[in-house]
Order: sequence, then structure tokens, then C-alpha cells
Amino acid sequence: MDAIKKKMQAMKIDKDAALERASLCEQQARDANLRAEKAEEEARQLQKKIQTVENELDQTQEALTLVTGKLEEKNKALQNRKYKTN
Repeated sequence: MDAIKKKMQAMKIDKDAALERASLCEQQARDANLRAEKAEEEARQLQKKIQTVENELDQTQEALTLVTGKLEEKNKALQNRKYKTN
């Protein structure tokens, strides 16, 4: 009878330890999922920033092209005036 009680006690200790490990693993999984969600949200925000910067770059390049064209026209006009006055 003592052997059965000892075996039951050992099994209870093993069960309690297993439950504790399971609880710890579940908490670690929840923590990992939270970190993953935060990282995904940060990635989404960074992607939005990248898109915004790319759009601004496109607009700036278009403006630069326009201004460069105008500058070339002005330079040509200036050269023509210099040529005509000489």
C-alpha cells in the first residue's frame, strides 16, 4: 500500500511540474506573439513611411526635371541675347 501511495505522490509531483512547464510555455508563447504583432505593426508603419518618401521623391524629381528644363531655356535665351549683342 505504501508503494502505491509513493507512486501516486510521485505522479502528482510530476503532474504539477508538467502543468507548471505548460503554463510557462503558454506564457512564453503569448509573449512571443505579442512581440511578433508589435514587429508586424512596426513593419507596416515603416512600409507606409517608405511609400510616402518614395512619393515625395517622385514629386521632387518631377519638379527638378521641370526646373532644369526651365533653366536650360533661360540659359539658351541668355546665350542668344549675348550672341545678338555681340
